[in-house]
Amino acid sequence: MPAPEPVIAAPVEPDPEPVEVVEEAYGLIPPHMQDRDLARVAVLLPFSAENAGARAEALRLLRAAELALFERAGGNLVLIPKDTGGNADGARQAALAAVEDGADLIIGPLFAPAVTAAGDVARRADVPVIAFSTDTTTAGDGVYLLSFPPEIEVERIVEYAARQGVWRYAYLGSQNRYGMAVYNALQDTAAVTAGEVTAEAFYTGDVEAMARASSRLAEGAFPELTPDQARELRRRQWIPDPEAAFQAVILPEGGTRLRALGPLLISQQVDPLVVRFLGTGLWNDEDLLREPALHGGWFAGPDLQMRERFDTAYEAAFGSEPSRIASLAYDAMALAAHMDGGELGFSREAIEEEQGFLGADGLFRFNNDGLIERGLAIYEVRSRGFRQIEPAPLDFETPLFDPEQVRMMAMAAAEERALRYGMDDDNPLPDYLPLPEGWNPPDEIETQINLGTGVALSDTPLTGPADQGELIDPEVTGLGTVGFDYSLFRREMPEDYPRPGDIDCSDLDADEEIPEECLAELEFNTQLRPDGR
Repeated sequence: MPAPEPVIAAPVEPDPEPVEVVEEAYGLIPPHMQDRDLARVAVLLPFSAENAGARAEALRLLRAAELALFERAGGNLVLIPKDTGGNADGARQAALAAVEDGADLIIGPLFAPAVTAAGDVARRADVPVIAFSTDTTTAGDGVYLLSFPPEIEVERIVEYAARQGVWRYAYLGSQNRYGMAVYNALQDTAAVTAGEVTAEAFYTGDVEAMARASSRLAEGAFPELTPDQARELRRRQWIPDPEAAFQAVILPEGGTRLRALGPLLISQQVDPLVVRFLGTGLWNDEDLLREPALHGGWFAGPDLQMRERFDTAYEAAFGSEPSRIASLAYDAMALAAHMDGGELGFSREAIEEEQGFLGADGLFRFNNDGLIERGLAIYEVRSRGFRQIEPAPLDFETPLFDPEQVRMMAMAAAEERALRYGMDDDNPLPDYLPLPEGWNPPDEIETQINLGTGVALSDTPLTGPADQGELIDPEVTGLGTVGFDYSLFRREMPEDYPRPGDIDCSDLDADEEIPEECLAELEFNTQLRPDGR
């Protein structure tokens, strides 16, 4: 009989050994930080740029970022330096490398073309960028500019000047990108504050070109002051001359060029006793104190006391002085340390915090368009330093001035101009300041100018809404008198408020001869110094 076929059982597969799932590490991890939940911040700077100045600036910015890292950050924040080479292609490659290293935030680059290139890479990776360029065209869609754009400085100083009664402005500056940004900002801000740019002169070149532009700007505008007139103006608080061709001139220069520009204007009878010189952040340079022509000039700048604290910490850490913009890298890294571990992380919402941040240069915040707002102070150039005449704000909620009061002043300014020059097709009321609905201009135009006080008075006031026919109550509006009162813009100042051309008699060196201007302020038996002089 055939043997039965063997029954073959199906093979039994053994149970697989359990395999531990290991997540692949992502991003750059320093060996000593293997066990930490890291946050990575890439710093893109031109370490190998052809320009020696750019290389030196890159080192100072990196040092400032390191200072903030050790002062403000915890133990899980990693700083990753990347070299842009000082050009757009290098910035693009540096941004790609930063993304590959897992950067949560990119700080830098420094120059506008590099910011544009790095920003394109960062947007695709959804990594926010805090850059240092002042070119506002590079901002937006996740790219933020932590810098001092001239637009915000012009807006601040013109707004302040308007509250002192200035409404005629002049521009004298270079026809480069920076100068045109200042000029456009001057036009825009003057319009908002009921002012206008009545004179302008551009130049491209050296001091000779600046001299020709100064001559064009001031040609026939101002008579030369006599010694008696100058002496009288020095004794009085400066107020804008309502008859002047322009009451303030903005000079968007710095350094030796600015020190040349001031005397050139004086040589053309544009005297700072009559015309207020206005500046930008380029004026924040103590070397300018040696130029008397600039004394009495105003400019907007950051809180110098806060900046001094940063300078002291930097010098203590590195044994050298920081550059003017080194604080930008410090603030950017300090902001990264603030966002690290927060509920919003390194998101745009966290960067656009409405209350803002307090940095080495004072208060700042970012708008959703990537542009920055800053709380700036107003300074006056004096022979012995910059005198703060209006402090920087401590928050963005408290206005420096009452917007309604400024609106009413602007309305009064426009009406005063209409009273003086008429309202016809050749000289209409400015479109940006129409009369409120229902208000009518006066039927008769009669104006009396009190040149001694700078107050323009009209015997025909503005009328209220047509259906009521009521006159404006000066006490309600706060205007004091009907018409435009220049004194309303001025704040109460102490009696020793400095005037252009003054010498600070309260701060003389031990071996310094007492200037003649100070002798009139001293009693005969007063001793300023131990030697009795």
